[in-house]
Amino acid sequence: MKIAVAADHIGYEHKEAIARFLTRAGIEVLDLGPDSAEIPVDYPDYARRVAEAVAAGESDLGILVCGTGLGMSIAANKVPGVRAALCHDTFTARRSRQHNDANLLCMGALVVSVPHAREIVEAWLQARYEGGRHAPRLAKISQIEHSAVHTSGAMILGAGSSMADCRLSVAMAPCPAPFGPLLFAGRLWDGIAAAADCGFHAIELNLRAPSDVDADELRARLDAVGLRLSALGTGQAYLADGLSLADPSPEVQKQVVARLQSHVRLAARFGAAVIIGGVRGRFAGHQDDWHAQRERALESLRAIARSASDHGVQLLVEPLNRYETNFINTVAEGLAFLEDLGEPGVKLLLDTFHMNIEEASLAEGVRQAGSRLGYVHLADSNRCAPGMGHVDFASVMAALDDVGYRGYLSAEILPLPDDLTATRRAGEAMRRLAKGRLQT
Repeated sequence: MKIAVAADHIGYEHKEAIARFLTRAGIEVLDLGPDSAEIPVDYPDYARRVAEAVAAGESDLGILVCGTGLGMSIAANKVPGVRAALCHDTFTARRSRQHNDANLLCMGALVVSVPHAREIVEAWLQARYEGGRHAPRLAKISQIEHSAVHTSGAMILGAGSSMADCRLSVAMAPCPAPFGPLLFAGRLWDGIAAAADCGFHAIELNLRAPSDVDADELRARLDAVGLRLSALGTGQAYLADGLSLADPSPEVQKQVVARLQSHVRLAARFGAAVIIGGVRGRFAGHQDDWHAQRERALESLRAIARSASDHGVQLLVEPLNRYETNFINTVAEGLAFLEDLGEPGVKLLLDTFHMNIEEASLAEGVRQAGSRLGYVHLADSNRCAPGMGHVDFASVMAALDDVGYRGYLSAEILPLPDDLTATRRAGEAMRRLAKGRLQT
């Protein structure tokens, strides 16, 4: 884990003591100044340094100290993607992490002593985000943040915000899988370490069933390297067990609803989303029968959506290309399905690999999804890391910026030429993409 620290001249001694404490605890410290308390400095300059380091993923967390902590917290919270909490006791420090997923801690050197500040930092670091009922509240904060970025079509926060605020994830699996574009399938702990080393903020986990993974060990492994769980993929329930939302059998419908509700409960523990992709299956028989199959899928998904809402979990419907299913191939079909579903909390997941096959324009597909877009898979035309095929990612990123998207960008790619190389290439390409510098 890496933590960025900074202060103004009043908070300098506290900052130095906190940095020593973190170093002794085995945490990498990114000291962003100042170098002494002798010369007065302006706290917004240092708040911005730390906040931008956190937002860009250059550090996992941040800590700021000024006289009262007020100025630092106000300034830091102007940077999109930052949730800076002003805490002067251990109770609020713990709650800021558990309920608000705070990624930046602010304190006042004139309010708390150095020993007390160390106790606050320790309590803050030991606490973990609980997800569950807090997830939709954080999503609403993000919506406020996103809507503030654009006013009358003009950026009001300046050129360094935009897509650089997105968090990067990579798809993998705890078990060997028949679904190809998953990294480190069967070697999850190696994959988590590689994702952290390659600069990702989270992993996306594709499961046949929640029993495929030990949730407590997963939490410990992710926490150890400062990663989050962005989403749970569910397609293996269809590929391995034949469970699908389009299946005509009432018994299978009961099983798929129960299985996906178990995914929802696991996702709630991590503040993750649940993806409805291949698990919806495909229409069978004569086209006259397809309407009834679609209605069954809608009915079952409504039950799952209600469970997801109760647990504060985001559901994501993913259009897939025509070679994998005949049930929701395009953005337009996905939006029509959501309209008929009637659950406003359910959103679309757009995958550039599938879009490259189905959409006349990937960028226009993104704009068509607009506010219903909840998650993005980045993969090139050959299902490899961005930049290794012919997808025009610059136009896709511009469209994502246009619709105010600030969610996860996740690499769901083939492990070519091998898992580690694919992870590294994806991380490098996606960071450049988020900063608008990918050369294809």
